[in-house]
Amino acid sequence: MKCKSLKTKTVCFLLVIALIFQSCGVYKKTPVTLEQAVTADSKVLVVNADNKIFKFIRIEQIDGIYYGYLKTKGKIEKIPLTESDLKTIRVLNKTATNIGNIAIVVGSLGVVFLVIAAIELSSWYDDWGDWDY
Repeated sequence: MKCKSLKTKTVCFLLVIALIFQSCGVYKKTPVTLEQAVTADSKVLVVNADNKIFKFIRIEQIDGIYYGYLKTKGKIEKIPLTESDLKTIRVLNKTATNIGNIAIVVGSLGVVFLVIAAIELSSWYDDWGDWDY
């Protein structure tokens, strides 16, 4: 019974860790301009002059003014952006993000199966001393 409880807890823990890491995003290393961020139409990581980090859903240009859409507490805020206040702008790398998420899921499932196999094999050898000839 103790072995099943340990196996269940271990599997649950590893699956929770996999789900947490799956929400990670990879951003391109090269900074872009606001115009390029608008045309990219994807998530954008912005660092302002005060070194505050913002992860915008997207950046839009309306009447010559740039706006970043930020998701906070279930609502979407529209924040005006000026190029002089921004330090770096980096666009989400969708390919690297997808590859990373798939690798995390496959890797964590592999670890889960290895842990289950190790637990099963360790309990498998417990009955070897009970042989009657």
